[in-house]
Amino acid sequence: MGCPYYEDFTRLCITRFSHIKNYTSFETCESDKHTNCLVYNVLQKKFNCKYLERCAEEAIKGIPVLLKFFVEDDMTIKLFKDIVVKYCTVTEKHTQCANYQMYEQGLQPPLELLPNGKKIKITDILLRKEIKID
Repeated sequence: MGCPYYEDFTRLCITRFSHIKNYTSFETCESDKHTNCLVYNVLQKKFNCKYLERCAEEAIKGIPVLLKFFVEDDMTIKLFKDIVVKYCTVTEKHTQCANYQMYEQGLQPPLELLPNGKKIKITDILLRKEIKID
């Protein structure tokens, strides 16, 4: 069974997060693995941080093209899913996110800033180092 939010680029996932159309494959959307999809997880929650789309857009624009080939692995997907589940979709915790706090100050958070205030290095992703989200 595929994702209930995806159907020929017309469903909510594509409408709300239009930048995902840049992906060449929608295998995840069309399979039982759709529950691993970040957009699916966001749409399942009743609350979303007011900066969620902005953070996602900045990440998509800011990630180097070469790195995009490495961020589809299970470990990186888990990292982003942890961020979404622990911060972006939690009413009580979203204001504790370092990115949220920078946006509230009118600043642009650096791409490598994690919600817990730690910075991630591109080499951490490339070398598959374990990255924990508090």
